[in-house]
Amino acid sequence: MDNEKFEAACKLVAEGGRLIKGIGTRGEGSVHAVLKNYFRTDQDDQERQIGAYVADIVDDKGITEIQTGHFTALKDKLEAFLPLAPVRVVYPVYCKKRIISLDSEGQTVSSRISPLKGSAYDIFREMFPIARFLTDKNLSILIVLMECDEYRAPAALLNRPERRHGRLSVCDRMPTKLINEIEIASEADWIKLIPCLYATDYTTTDLARDAHISRKHASTALSLLHRAGIIERTGKKGRSLAYRFKNA
Repeated sequence: MDNEKFEAACKLVAEGGRLIKGIGTRGEGSVHAVLKNYFRTDQDDQERQIGAYVADIVDDKGITEIQTGHFTALKDKLEAFLPLAPVRVVYPVYCKKRIISLDSEGQTVSSRISPLKGSAYDIFREMFPIARFLTDKNLSILIVLMECDEYRAPAALLNRPERRHGRLSVCDRMPTKLINEIEIASEADWIKLIPCLYATDYTTTDLARDAHISRKHASTALSLLHRAGIIERTGKKGRSLAYRFKNA
């Protein structure tokens, strides 16, 4: 984690005027652009063609894909990239968001802190489309926890269809602070998010308690890791399914 480098990447993107009408050539938002410049400032290594696909970054460490949206779009890329080189998937999580509302001319009319806070555990619900790749030794996951400003504007300003009740549409998110990075480079690294990973038998309730997360987050995490073949079911503990690390 390099806060100074992250701030420099934020400044570079902000000065580029990407907000609303300055979206990048491949439809990327500011979060994607900041992370791309944070991990690799050399633009010759950005947006490189690999076979039928364009990779966000290709350097001597391998391929980096920054995933700010649904992981469904990543399946075909992983199928093509993983046999060729190490692939790191970067996933941003917004621990804190300031919502900035704009008027029809793009001027700020209000600003407030969102009550919703992201968590590293949000990634589990996104990864089901790529579950079968999670045991591939060429794949690593990097969760980037950050704060950001989320800009919302009238649909007309963005040339989008009008929303019900005149609701504003999210037009961009701009990172403002780097909080932490969590790297999952092997199956054993899931212990960073699953404290009871090596326990003999553990349940959703055990994980929720040990990780201080909701039962919903705990259930999603265990379901994903079970589908991926990283953990296995050992039976039942009371009325709940019990699990253990498969390669223990």
